Amino acid sequence: MRNINTEYTKLKRNLVLINACMATFMATVDGSIVNIILPVVSGAFGVTISQVQWVITAYLLCISSLLLVWGKLSDIYGRKHLFAAGMVIFTLGSAACGFAASFGFLVVSRVVQALGASIMMALTQGIVTEVFPAKERGKALGFIGMVVAMGSLAGPSLGGILVHSFSWQAVFFINVPFGILGVAMTYLVMPENRRLSAGKAFDGRGAALFVGIILLAFLSLLNLQEGSITALTAGLMLAAAAFLVIVFLGWERKTQSPLLDLSLFDSGIFSIGLSCAYLSFCAMFAYNFFMPFYLQYAAGMTVLQAGIMMSLFPMTMALVAPVSGMLSDRISYKPITVVGLSVSTLSLFLMSGFDAGTDRVAVGLCIVLLGAGSSIFQSPNNSSVMGSVARDKLGTAGSMTAFFRNFGMVSGTTLSVIIFSLVTNLGIDNITGSAGTVQLFLKGYQVVFLCAGMVDLLAVLLSIKRARTL
Repeated sequence: MRNINTEYTKLKRNLVLINACMATFMATVDGSIVNIILPVVSGAFGVTISQVQWVITAYLLCISSLLLVWGKLSDIYGRKHLFAAGMVIFTLGSAACGFAASFGFLVVSRVVQALGASIMMALTQGIVTEVFPAKERGKALGFIGMVVAMGSLAGPSLGGILVHSFSWQAVFFINVPFGILGVAMTYLVMPENRRLSAGKAFDGRGAALFVGIILLAFLSLLNLQEGSITALTAGLMLAAAAFLVIVFLGWERKTQSPLLDLSLFDSGIFSIGLSCAYLSFCAMFAYNFFMPFYLQYAAGMTVLQAGIMMSLFPMTMALVAPVSGMLSDRISYKPITVVGLSVSTLSLFLMSGFDAGTDRVAVGLCIVLLGAGSSIFQSPNNSSVMGSVARDKLGTAGSMTAFFRNFGMVSGTTLSVIIFSLVTNLGIDNITGSAGTVQLFLKGYQVVFLCAGMVDLLAVLLSIKRARTL
């Protein structure tokens, strides 16, 4: 079998990377840009804030439940046409969102949009890994990490500009020209579509079980976080999801062409890498959820000041991610991942000591430190995970990386809210900014960040184990 990354010229590899970055940017921006328009959409369609949250929830559920499906399909049938189809579906879904005349149609259109986004997210890392040689893989995946950070940074501000200058529909219409360009570039520069695992059938039963697991698990966590279901109901849903996990694993072990090749986890590099990524995102999204509340309610910043302070995180990631990826190409991912996680762990523990009078410069430096540590870790870690699998399993590996990232995001947010509520007996919606409430908030905030630091410390220990033994 030919080796694609030795056949491609530097120009073609870079064009593939540009196309992958554009797809990543669109999918990432669309996950954050919509937040800014929720109040406007709520008023436009006459729905409540809790109802309008489905614009985000439907997108997240669809992406997370289908990532592994697309990864496996790409390993069986190839990536080029599937990636192009993802861009087409995403573009059509974006246009449909813009033309939505009812709230129900908007939610359905978001599901269509997420269908395309999930394909792009699942395949991007596999495509980049396939095209770039090992000595350049870390740098290329570092650029993907940079684009993810830039998408997170640009989403809210870009959404605000578009809504102010045009309308909320412009948030979706802006994807259309870039989607068309992306489809054209895919067919012009991406490697030819080839069957990678000829003769293997798609595991439909495994896919159905996996989708059921994700829907039960994510719906329980998301609804528990919002307070729309009781802890008992959430526990029953999680128990049902756990039962389906047992059934799923039993089926995957005996079927000839499993959706998830469990032998991938025999590699310590792969399994520890995904575990560290999951723990890192858990910790990071505890910060992502609670830091805006701290900045506005405890530190007394305006929305603009808090937004500028929060932007230090993705700005730092955008600057550091390509550099850390390049370093992993030249030396090794092992010491870099340990250093990155150690830096982010230190920053979380420092943040746990914040109070209402903490100097703003110190707050900003800690946020920069967290962004630097996260980006130092992520690019080399992704490169090590993707480099540990065979070429015909890159789609599955890439989709697993994206899935663990999403699962970490949901888990981190939900668990941090639960910890905060247990410590303070106070819901986030009940924070008023009064002196007594601020002190109670700080008590819960500090415990949340201590727990986030402990979670990140566990990732450090796992990464040290990987560095010493593998």
